[in-house]
Amino acid sequence: MGYLHYIVAILLFSSVNAATLAQGNIVDYFLKDPKAWDDTKKIIHKTPTKVIITDGCQELGFNLTELTEGDEVALIFITTQRSEKLKQKGFCNAGDKLLPGLNRVVSVITRNSGDRTRFHYKFILQKNINNTPISIYNNGNAVLESRYDGSQPVKDISNLSGIELCEIEIR
Repeated sequence: MGYLHYIVAILLFSSVNAATLAQGNIVDYFLKDPKAWDDTKKIIHKTPTKVIITDGCQELGFNLTELTEGDEVALIFITTQRSEKLKQKGFCNAGDKLLPGLNRVVSVITRNSGDRTRFHYKFILQKNINNTPISIYNNGNAVLESRYDGSQPVKDISNLSGIELCEIEIR
């Protein structure tokens, strides 16, 4: 009976590692596959949030205002091929990750606290000076937000991965 417990523990540990590896690889998928953005738009059936910034991207960032405890969310900046993972609420400076012109940004849950049927995150796009917001874009509404509480049927992968898309045009 002791060997059976040992084998079950190994199989369980292997499946947890595989799930963690798959969630981490989603960042690489968006950074390495040039078709990832278009393929994802088809799968999730949503139009990306669009924001126009006319005063440059210096001090511009994403303020993570809500995150389910124990989760990790990634911001993936397709245009500059960079990413940032956040494990707690806070400000992610995007000024060095955005370029003049059209920028595509993806957000996705990369680690779930263990409850795949419940997660929530919310990003506000804002410009800060000395850690004080001076401009909040998109009328103060979230530019990237995903919520899944398990009560909705799973229609596509975005329900379980929290994938959201945003286009930011820097003028």
